[in-house]
Amino acid sequence: MKQTEYMKKIVLASTCLLLGLSLASCSNKKSDAEAQNVDSTQTVNNNNAPYAEPTQSNAYTTKLAGKQFEITISRVVDKTLPIVKDDLGKEFYDNRVDVVIKCNGQEFYKNSFTKDAFSEFLTTAADRQGTVLLGMAYDSAKSDGHAIRLGAQIGQVGIEEGPAFSIEIPLDGSAASIVRDNNQDTTGDDMTD
Repeated sequence: MKQTEYMKKIVLASTCLLLGLSLASCSNKKSDAEAQNVDSTQTVNNNNAPYAEPTQSNAYTTKLAGKQFEITISRVVDKTLPIVKDDLGKEFYDNRVDVVIKCNGQEFYKNSFTKDAFSEFLTTAADRQGTVLLGMAYDSAKSDGHAIRLGAQIGQVGIEEGPAFSIEIPLDGSAASIVRDNNQDTTGDDMTD
C-alpha cells in the first residue's frame, strides 16, 4: 500500500513540476530588444547557480523523566559542503542541521549534523549521490524517559523520499547514536523541510 502511495506522490510531483515549468516558460518570454539588454553573465549565474533550500527552524518542548526539555532544530544551507548533483544534472547545496536541547533551561546537548553523519548507512549509489540532508524533527512517539529521539531523512530535493534515520540522545548524557529507520514515516509532516 505504501508503494502505491509513493507512486501517486511521484506522479503528482512530476505533473506539478511539468505544469510549473510550462507556465514559467510561457510567462518569461521577452522581446528580442529586452533579451539583448540582459547582462549575459548575470543570466548564467542565476540560471546555473546551485539550488539552496530555505532556512527553517522548529522548536519543541516536552517533559520526559520529570524534566522540561526545549529542543531547537534548524536546517541551514552549508555552502562549505560538496555540491550535490541529481540524475538530471541539477546542482544543489547540501544542508546542515543544528540541534540544541536544553534541560530545565540549561544546555544539555548541542550538535551539527550533515549527510556525512549518516554515511555508513548510505550503502547504495542512489542513497549517496544526488541526495541532501532534507531535515530532522523531534519524534515524540519514540521519545521516552530514557532518550530523546529525532527523525532524520536523506533524499532528493523536491521528492522528499529517501532513507530515514532515528537519532537517540540518552537522557543520562551518554553518547548519541544513529540507526537506520526501516519503518519510516514518509509523510514528512513534522520534518524540517
